[in-house]
Amino acid sequence: MRKVMFVIFAFSFCNISMCKSESGVTNLDKMFVFGSFFASNSVSVKPETGTVIQAPTMSLTIPLGALDEETVITYSETSLPPANDSVVPIQVAYQFGPEHLQFNKPVQMKICYDARPEFLQGKREDSLQIQHYDPNTKKYISYGGDVDLVNHCVTTSIYHFSNYILTAQNLVLGNNPPTIGGATFFPGRLIEGLPAVVRTTITDWDASAIVTARFYYRTQGSGSIFKSINMLPDENDGTNQFYQAKIPATDIVAAGLEYYIEVYDSLNARVTRPATAPTAFDTINGDIRDAASPIRFQTTITRMTAGFSRDLTVQVKGNSSATYYPVPAETMTFAGGKGITSRPTWLSARYTAQIIGGSYIQASYGNLNLSMPINVYPGVMVRMLILYNSAELPNPFEVTAGSTTALDAVGYDSFNNFIFVHPTFASDGVIGSFADPFSDFGKFTALYYPTDRTGTISVSLGGFTSTYNILVKGFGVLCQYDVGTFDSTCIFN
Repeated sequence: MRKVMFVIFAFSFCNISMCKSESGVTNLDKMFVFGSFFASNSVSVKPETGTVIQAPTMSLTIPLGALDEETVITYSETSLPPANDSVVPIQVAYQFGPEHLQFNKPVQMKICYDARPEFLQGKREDSLQIQHYDPNTKKYISYGGDVDLVNHCVTTSIYHFSNYILTAQNLVLGNNPPTIGGATFFPGRLIEGLPAVVRTTITDWDASAIVTARFYYRTQGSGSIFKSINMLPDENDGTNQFYQAKIPATDIVAAGLEYYIEVYDSLNARVTRPATAPTAFDTINGDIRDAASPIRFQTTITRMTAGFSRDLTVQVKGNSSATYYPVPAETMTFAGGKGITSRPTWLSARYTAQIIGGSYIQASYGNLNLSMPINVYPGVMVRMLILYNSAELPNPFEVTAGSTTALDAVGYDSFNNFIFVHPTFASDGVIGSFADPFSDFGKFTALYYPTDRTGTISVSLGGFTSTYNILVKGFGVLCQYDVGTFDSTCIFN
């Protein structure tokens, strides 16, 4: 087992309240010092189960299959970086490590906040986003976010560990030009002769719409004319903020790229990133491909049970680093008609075994091909788990009084392949109930209590039963902001 430590030295501000999230929690060792919250967590995350981690103002859901191998993780809060241009960091920031640890599928991050005007610093609540701050370039890269104006939380997807900050936007009366959040590349370091996907957030703050978004690029140091390609909306993005484009393999060399992004809205407002492009531009370094093993799946499997699935992500590697970077497979095949493929996320591939016998699971990226022999056997489910956002519930699982949480269930064969199942959900103790299993399968609604309550929820199917402890957090009292005192029961208004 690789032990990966991500240590975050946390402090919360004694004058902001602590978020109660409906997601689950891991066991945290908590220490309160001078009105600040220091959280140190050590949790072992298995690739086949994932986990849900929660701090007072943050929850992180690592879905099954997001990691290459079992990994030990820690985290904490940090101080806020300075404002930059129109981006204003507010309330909370988190540092994860080891920095740049890559995920094979999107990991959900939720950051909650105090929505009262004095804590939003007069900024519009719907302008909140989750961003990464690069201390070297002093620039922010936005990961967007779906703003929940009722529960006062922002949720987005991340793909690697870094620092993440809750930010607001400086806006003016009248039309605000769109905001370009900065570029993220897959692979994370360009590899000569392989295509690359570039993604960015583009946010329009007013009643106008995005008309065009273009990515301009040229070989780093060449001084040649910039080429350009259209950036199109990511149809799988529920926030309608992400745009992406594929850079052809023929345009990527070891020197890397110089690039900028240009956007027009329907009111003819033009914006670029960097703001003075093309006079100024950003850069991303390149590499030559690894001669020995330039492509792989994130894990090796040899056996599957008919009817069960495995989520795999293609990874590519350059010559100058040991890091394998995830990329979206361009083709996916379960050879010989022994199974089928699908794409659960834009980055990962799902292989589902169907017919007993020997086969291969295959994928390609650019001009690289990947093939792994696989044997499909008859078999049965050997264990069953309850999932939240495709990750196993921690024990206990924490929900907020009065909230509704969508849960799911998954069964595993003896080779750690999975199948989604439709068990009977039940709750024990006076904590809440499950909705109609036909119309709202797996939806648990916690009862509304002023104080904490505990109980259990369970799933049952074909003689298998799995039970999890539930902690329903009471709706509590108004937050107190006494210097030197941390009130762990306070909630947002």
